[in-house]
Amino acid sequence: MENQNKYNAFSLLQFMWKWRKWLLIVCAATFVISAACSFLVRPRFKSTALLYAPRTSSVSKILLNEQNYNERLEIKALATVDETEQMLPFLNSVAIKDSLVEKYNLAEYYNVNLNKKGGKTKLYKNLTNNMTIKRTEYGAIQVSVSDWDPQRAYNMTLDVVRWLDTIKNHVEYERALAAYTILENQLDSVDKEIAATNDSIREIMKHGVFDVKGQSERLTQQYAIAAAQGNAAAMQRIQREQDTIAKYGAKLTAYQEMSYNFSKYHALCKEKMLDAKMDMTTIMPVKFVIDKPFPADKKFYPKKSLIVIISTLCAFILTMIVLLTIERVGNPSDRKDSATAPQDN
Repeated sequence: MENQNKYNAFSLLQFMWKWRKWLLIVCAATFVISAACSFLVRPRFKSTALLYAPRTSSVSKILLNEQNYNERLEIKALATVDETEQMLPFLNSVAIKDSLVEKYNLAEYYNVNLNKKGGKTKLYKNLTNNMTIKRTEYGAIQVSVSDWDPQRAYNMTLDVVRWLDTIKNHVEYERALAAYTILENQLDSVDKEIAATNDSIREIMKHGVFDVKGQSERLTQQYAIAAAQGNAAAMQRIQREQDTIAKYGAKLTAYQEMSYNFSKYHALCKEKMLDAKMDMTTIMPVKFVIDKPFPADKKFYPKKSLIVIISTLCAFILTMIVLLTIERVGNPSDRKDSATAPQDN
């Protein structure tokens, strides 16, 4: 088997030497043509930015979280993998793409007719092919834009990174506004409940019931003294007051408890409203920019040497296949001999 492999390799070398002129001509021609074509390809330049997502961009959580301190909610805390993944849809959003299309007139720049069917899809496809947004192995986000003009690639990359703040803050503003509106309505409802409860308390107090526990203890002592003195009139008067307390005391206690709970809930709603208002009215950067983009001074495409090498190698392999086929078809005696050769039993 080893001798057979050596024989096949030697035969291949013999075959290549036999057709060396054709192989050299084809490879040389391919080398020259591919080199010339690589100079005709319009070069592209790429600008890249590297950024990290923060753990949270909520101002109220960052600045008003002293009582329940959490180091992961610090202003400098970096996001986890899940939160980084959540940042990618913002960077790939249609809002950012539309902003780029409008600012740089990309429909005309990419020569896309938006009036034709599928024009917008084609425009987005061209933009997506020239823009790469991905998460790196270290948890950062890489934003790259390529273009024929290095300054345009730089400007577009810079805009994508900058508009991330605008888009995400706008989404968070709408959410904070919704939360603020809900809390405001809830606060109005609580105010009405507190007012109604206080009205009920005042109505009960008109009957002379103010402090159930204190009044009950005082009347009990007075009743004991009146009984010891044999003062029946005082005992009857005290009994009437005790009956009044017995009638309204439970209601007063319940209303006072409700008023206390409503007051606590009112304070909580007010606190949350202030937090929502802070998130709603304050703009916070939503990323840490590690590497800022810059205008590229060297093209990243095409790689001329790679084009020439791959083209020449493909031409060499294809020529070998064609020559092998020609030689095989042109020498039928080899097939005849192999067909009539005696076989070993």
